[in-house]
Amino acid sequence: MTRLLTAPGWSDFDQEVVEGLVENDSRFINRRAGGWIASPLLGHYDNQLPWKDDNFKKGSLPVGDPPVSFRAAPTYVLERPLDNAIAGRELIAEAVAGRWGNPEAARFGNENSEGALTWNVFRSLQESHRLAVVIRALTGFEPTAEPDLFYWGRHITSDAATSWEELATTLDGFDPGATQHTEPDVSLHVPGFGWVVIEASFGPSSDAFDDPARVEEFLELYAAACPGLFDEERIRTTRLRDVPQLLLRTLAIAHSLRANGERAVVIALVRESDTADVERRIDRCLAGTAEVEFRRVTWESLYRALDPADPALEVLRRYLERKSFGLRPAFALHDQPE
Repeated sequence: MTRLLTAPGWSDFDQEVVEGLVENDSRFINRRAGGWIASPLLGHYDNQLPWKDDNFKKGSLPVGDPPVSFRAAPTYVLERPLDNAIAGRELIAEAVAGRWGNPEAARFGNENSEGALTWNVFRSLQESHRLAVVIRALTGFEPTAEPDLFYWGRHITSDAATSWEELATTLDGFDPGATQHTEPDVSLHVPGFGWVVIEASFGPSSDAFDDPARVEEFLELYAAACPGLFDEERIRTTRLRDVPQLLLRTLAIAHSLRANGERAVVIALVRESDTADVERRIDRCLAGTAEVEFRRVTWESLYRALDPADPALEVLRRYLERKSFGLRPAFALHDQPE
C-alpha cells in the first residue's frame, strides 16, 4: 500500500487518472450502484475503489497512509482530519473536535479546506518565528517584534489557544444577541503598526449579498457603528452581486479593533487564478474618509516571500509546492518539483 508521510499532494496523483475523473470518463469512474472510482494515487493502476455504502456521494473506501477517501468531484477527504495539519496539531485538535464553535472545522480534513491551509501557513510561520515575513509581504512594514496571531476567534500563542475577548466584545456590539458570529480567518497585531486582518479563500467564492433587505440590515448594524468607513449610498445603488458582504464585515471589524494611532489593513488572500476584481468592488463601497486599507494578495506572492535559503521555512515551502486542489497543483508556482 502506498505510504504518504503527510496528506497527499498533487505530485502523489496520476494526472492522467485525475483528468479522467474531471471528464467523468467511464474508464475511471462509475457512479451507479455497484460502482467505483479509480484510485488516483501513483502506482495504483487499475485499482478500483468501491463507494462507501454503495453511494458515490459518500466517497470511496479509504486507501493510503494516511487513509483518504476520494470523491467524484474529484477531491479527497482525510479519514483523520488532523492528518491535514503540518503544524500545531495539539492546539488545532480542539477546534477540529468542534469545541471552538467554528463551522469550517467540520471541513478541516478536506483537501480543499481553506481553514486547514490557513492554519498550516500561519501556525508554521509562528512556530518558526517568521510571522514578520508575512507583515513585510502584506504591508511593506518592518516589524521590530513578532506579531500576535489570532485564528478563528482565538489568540494563538506558542502553546495555547485562548479566547479573544476583544473580538467577542466587538462582534457582540455589532450584532447583540447573535448565537453565531462570523470571525476573521486570521488576524495579526503588529507592534508599532496595528492590525492586519485576513480573509482567506481557497477556490471559488460567492461573497455577495442576495437580498436588498440584507444590505439595509448590514448598514444598520455595521455602518452605524463605524462612522466614516462606508459610502452607504453607493452600497445601496451597487448591484447586489458586486457588494462583498464578508469583506465589508471584515473591514468593520478591523475598523473597530484599531486603537488610536494604529493602522488597520484588510487582506483578501486568494489564489492567482482568482480573477475577481475585488479591489474595485471594495473601493466602491468605502467612503473617502475610511481609515482602513484594503489589499488583494495572492498565496503565490506569499510563497515567494519565503526565503528559500531559510531552513526554518523549508517544510512550509514544500507544503505549498505540493498542495493540491482538486488533485491538481493548487498554486501557480514556477519550477514546482515533480
